[in-house]
Amino acid sequence: MPKEPLNYKALFIEIAEKKGYKILKPSFLERKNSVDFILEGHINGKPTKVSVDLKKKNSKNANSWVYIEYQTSKGDKGWLYGMADFIVFETVEEFIFVNRKSLINYLNSEQIVRWDLPYVDKPWNSKYRLFRRPKTMETISQIGLKHLLNIKNTQIWPKS
Repeated sequence: MPKEPLNYKALFIEIAEKKGYKILKPSFLERKNSVDFILEGHINGKPTKVSVDLKKKNSKNANSWVYIEYQTSKGDKGWLYGMADFIVFETVEEFIFVNRKSLINYLNSEQIVRWDLPYVDKPWNSKYRLFRRPKTMETISQIGLKHLLNIKNTQIWPKS
């Protein structure tokens, strides 16, 4: 019988374990603040815990665009401002690790998202624009995946 493909979280855990990381469960407070996993391992020879917020690929545009959440539906700070050290974006072929604070700095310094224009009406129209879901406070945008690769210390974990 053929092996069923792993979902994105199970695949991420498998790759992390093969790389020698121990997977720890985040605390309730960490989960509430956008931490999916804690990786315990060695970075520069030191034992290190890394908080990870894993973002599932967004179907057909997974290799071109990623969503950024600035604000949740309740008006709280979105995952961009959570407790994770890294945001991990999934593409068809890899997981891309981006330092969360570096991502914030990049988005602010490059001014690639148009805060000066009105909100768009559909999430798929939010490329470099802001979208707010009706009757909520959720604020999201999309940026080109290529921008993530310009951020200092971005790392890539191939899936195969």
